[in-house]
Amino acid sequence: MAYDIILQVLLVLAVAVLTGEVFEQFGFPSVAGELLSGMLLGPTVFGFVMSTSQTQAISSIALFFVVFLIGFEMKTSMVRKQLLSAMIISTTSFVMPFVFATGLALLILPFGSESDTLAALAISVPSISIISILVIEYDLLEKKSGQLIIASVTVTDILAFLILAAITRSAEATFVVLANTAIFIIAFVAVDWLLNSRPQALRVAIGKGAALVKREEISFAIVLICGLFTAALLEAIGVSYIIGAFLAGMIIHDGLIGRKHFREIANTLARMNRAFFIPLFFGFAGVEANFSLDHLSLLAPLGALIAVSIIPAYALTYRVAKRFLRDSGNSRQVALVMGGRGAVGIVIASVALGDGLIDNTAYSLVVLGTLIVSLLVPVLAGRKGLEADQSVSV
Repeated sequence: MAYDIILQVLLVLAVAVLTGEVFEQFGFPSVAGELLSGMLLGPTVFGFVMSTSQTQAISSIALFFVVFLIGFEMKTSMVRKQLLSAMIISTTSFVMPFVFATGLALLILPFGSESDTLAALAISVPSISIISILVIEYDLLEKKSGQLIIASVTVTDILAFLILAAITRSAEATFVVLANTAIFIIAFVAVDWLLNSRPQALRVAIGKGAALVKREEISFAIVLICGLFTAALLEAIGVSYIIGAFLAGMIIHDGLIGRKHFREIANTLARMNRAFFIPLFFGFAGVEANFSLDHLSLLAPLGALIAVSIIPAYALTYRVAKRFLRDSGNSRQVALVMGGRGAVGIVIASVALGDGLIDNTAYSLVVLGTLIVSLLVPVLAGRKGLEADQSVSV
């Protein structure tokens, strides 16, 4: 059993890294190549690697580190400054396209109203995973456009999981999720304020604690434990560990733990992500796909759903972002990157499948749609988004 898992990880990682590098050499983002490598290795083409509970667990761990690093590179002050803009961008990039996609899905999909709505939700939701990696690859974290993107997709994905809870749970259970989420947000804001009000005292306390241990890497372990705890807490209250990983990383910054320790941890996380977790996650995401000739009749409805969710999202987000950024190039960049779909849509579909709310055909349709868009949008962002003025920064 252990040998099989190691062999699958080896195969997926090696092919994903190689394919991603080839894509990079030809001017395409490595994420697209990594996804394609998984589709080739998985049951869609060759069937060398199959999705199992073990590979899904590995993929979840990889996604935690990917999103945790994004939060680690952000500051809560950045999100606070962008919050109003982020809420508006979330409306144009997700809420309105979701409404359009749901209306169309109810007309053209054969699964039933609840399943059709869930399929529309999964296809139309931007994903913090692929969007975060695009932000990293195009060096946008320190720029206003990148911070607006990250703040917007954070708001969007929290909202998407709350919509999922409303669809899949009873009214009472939905209320519990909303109440728990509100309590967590209040607690998060309070902890963030407390940490930032006395950063010097916290640094002194951390320094004293570090003096009691003999290993410098203990601080890295503590940071990861805090991140995993927050991720587990968000998963427990019914939102998603993905959002928890991002928020946990975001609350930690150089003002709290010192610039030297912060950069050491950030550099270690970045190397781990670029060399291992990013190609592994998207490689296994491609493996998850399992398409057959039975799905061909649904390609036309799927194309229509993708168009209805992507085209209005791009047009509306571009116009709104242009008012905030006052630059057409950076506004185009925001609109393109916010079209990224990926893990969040697949997670939503997996939850619905596990609860018996959609069947395997609907699930395959969602996976195909999210993978197509996650391949298409990075290509568009890579070719057009990079034309944006990269000199504009915060």
